[in-house]
Amino acid sequence: MKKVCVVGIIGRPNVGKSTLMNNILGQELAIVSPIIQTTRNNIRGIYNDKEYQIVFVDTPGVHKANALFNQRLNQQSFNMLNEVDAILFLTPANEVTGLGDRFIIKKINSSEIENKLAIITKIDLVDDKNRLDQKAEDLKDLGFKDIFGAGLNLPNTYADIINHLKTFAYEGEPFYEDEEQYGDVDLRFMAQEFIREAALQWLTKDLPHSIAVKIDDFIEEENKPYNIFATIYVKRESQKGILIGKGASMIKNISMYSRKKMEKVFGHKVYLIIRVKVSENWTEKEEEMKKLGY
Repeated sequence: MKKVCVVGIIGRPNVGKSTLMNNILGQELAIVSPIIQTTRNNIRGIYNDKEYQIVFVDTPGVHKANALFNQRLNQQSFNMLNEVDAILFLTPANEVTGLGDRFIIKKINSSEIENKLAIITKIDLVDDKNRLDQKAEDLKDLGFKDIFGAGLNLPNTYADIINHLKTFAYEGEPFYEDEEQYGDVDLRFMAQEFIREAALQWLTKDLPHSIAVKIDDFIEEENKPYNIFATIYVKRESQKGILIGKGASMIKNISMYSRKKMEKVFGHKVYLIIRVKVSENWTEKEEEMKKLGY
């Protein structure tokens, strides 16, 4: 028996949700990028110590949704509110608490969750203490009693958050028996995400929203590199050429970046082949989204 708790992480895009979870776990579980829609799936991260197991649910950033796919991402985030014991609402120190934040907070307050924390992220980017104090006051006015700060290279901030979350934990069987397990995603899913992360790294501003990655085959043989065959899907034929690049330069960069990332995280050699295909306007087609895992 341990004390256990399931904690949801929610907020607008690029407020630091995945960064927070990765830093608490000390593992690079969720990909991080300044591009919105970086997180597209609810990803579970697992914190273990001798007495506690806390499961974090990282969610897609809630944003204005016109396309069916974007609406699906928002619904994933809000569905999480029915599955957790506590909520972390994240909002960055260097931005005002605007309409997007208030919309999410209204959803949180209308749920049955009593255990909730507001986390002011990116406090390392703001030198003005008065500005941070004002941000905290705004959050108190919106219904948060407990407010914490978090920032890169400030490890104590993450320790403070985990210690407070332990006060919400209750006696129960661990959700995951393996204490070395830090996430619920497999190598296949991680390979898919590392390819998408590479695409976010190399592609222009708008195109990343139009891509989806599917692992076609993941072959593991003893004493041999992992053989990974993947396809990147785009919405239009014109995007295919951009993704491949002149002389296949773009797809080579994406392949090299993602392969090196896989080898680093997996601790294993990787042989990677990536193809590019068109799935016409897949973000608006229910059947195509299901095929691509959304």
